[in-house]
Amino acid sequence: MAKIALIGKYPPLEGGISSKTYWLSNALAARGHTIHIITDGIGVDAVHTIPGIDQIPNHPNIFVHRIAESVPWHIPNDQHRVISLLNKLLEVLSREKPDVIASNYLVPYGLAAFMASQITGIPYALGHGGSDIRKFVSNGIWPDLWRTVLGQAKRVMTDKDSRKVTEKLSGHTSCLIPYIPDSTFFHPQNRAKRQRPVLGLIGKANYHWRHKGWHRAIDIWQQMKNSFDFVVISQGVGLTDFRTYVSTRTDTVIIWQDFIPPWEMPGLLNQIDGLFCFEADLPFPMYSNVALEALFCGVSIFVDNKCVTQNYKEHGLGLDRYEQGVLELSDDDSSKAAGQIKSHFASLPAICVQPDPVTHDEYVSNYENAIIA
Repeated sequence: MAKIALIGKYPPLEGGISSKTYWLSNALAARGHTIHIITDGIGVDAVHTIPGIDQIPNHPNIFVHRIAESVPWHIPNDQHRVISLLNKLLEVLSREKPDVIASNYLVPYGLAAFMASQITGIPYALGHGGSDIRKFVSNGIWPDLWRTVLGQAKRVMTDKDSRKVTEKLSGHTSCLIPYIPDSTFFHPQNRAKRQRPVLGLIGKANYHWRHKGWHRAIDIWQQMKNSFDFVVISQGVGLTDFRTYVSTRTDTVIIWQDFIPPWEMPGLLNQIDGLFCFEADLPFPMYSNVALEALFCGVSIFVDNKCVTQNYKEHGLGLDRYEQGVLELSDDDSSKAAGQIKSHFASLPAICVQPDPVTHDEYVSNYENAIIA
């Protein structure tokens, strides 16, 4: 079994990368590996921190190490985050002597992993998200740095959409399977048809929340207010702007809720019947954790372009058994889309899907082989 130092986002910081790291690290720990998580301090970003978390239900093989020191004022508007992360990582490496350093995001975590590897000689494996690879690598920000950082990595863990970019800089890339939920946790729990189905929006409200099509979802909700209940689970720098927009577009009663931690997501999803997962306005392809988690829990998802399940098929994953829970809505006609949703729930039996026997184990093994082999 391996000892892994994994540096990156981790709860209570919210977001897709943080959630994936939680589930993946616990799955690896359950396979016998020892995982040392090096991550930010609790208060690093209050607006994107899930409130009320005192303890994280981690596997006993997981140990979390957080930045704790207060950095003195030195250069205006610079908290020296990458240096603090590097220092904490070096502290853990010196004491625990892991076999490999892994990161789940390029900036700042991947940079800290690279520098720590240069200092200690411990090999490092780099992971990335969708935004960081496009903002920094594809856009030519710090090209000489990335040529070295990616080029010297033991492994660059990428995806089908970013493979051409990473392969130009690294001869050691692995194209990984997209995140797949663990059906041990994400499955229908006493799900039955409700008289008033609950429709939801779940996600970070950044400044560009319209890229997620939330404005169009609200117009649809306005058409359906007398026969459905509505919930928004969100935080972020754009949430106030979004709530203001909602107040000008609809008088529908909406339940507003802060983010919840990953381990509570199965329970939440089993209280929701339909989830909006619009993608047509996004600047680049993304794969939503919540969309797959919702399908696994028997929640219907509403899409506005190419079917989510088809996207996964292109990445080598068959999700045909979840097709009945995917509804593609009319692009710009909120009244028609509302009618489609009403008809969907009128004819949809209580969803009780059986978990796909391949996906989650294959997903974990894919990552395990990339960083340990």
